Amino acid sequence: MDRRELLIDLIDDNLSRYDWLLSQISDDCLHWQPHPQANSIAVTMWHCVRVFDVFLTQHADGQPAEAELWAKNGWSEKTGYNPYGIGLYGWGTVQEYTPAEVAAIPHFSREHLQGYFHEVLADVKVRLTRLSEAELDATAPGFGAK
Repeated sequence: MDRRELLIDLIDDNLSRYDWLLSQISDDCLHWQPHPQANSIAVTMWHCVRVFDVFLTQHADGQPAEAELWAKNGWSEKTGYNPYGIGLYGWGTVQEYTPAEVAAIPHFSREHLQGYFHEVLADVKVRLTRLSEAELDATAPGFGAK
């Protein structure tokens, strides 16, 4: 198994765990916050995949936010949530959100969470299959790390 296959296998394993969790967890638990300024499980899950979408689009590809899957595939309309211009660098990834901005994130349905997660990770897998060995060893754009 080469590095690409290993990473794709890891993504597939995480997708199956994510799907299992969403099939088992109640809506109350999915959206429960241990503290008013803490993220729910749903917000944390969305944040994790949102970071992939932003990083790959804006940093790896050098494209504008409008090219992200969130924008391109109509997730703002589907969920009623437009994250653009909020938080760290206006990326809308929950990083450096104020408590009011976190509170304004709607309760994403499990179908929305699952759909966005699958779209983004499918894109990650396609990108991995296209990378050369040299690109796998290259420094990530704008971050100074591999």
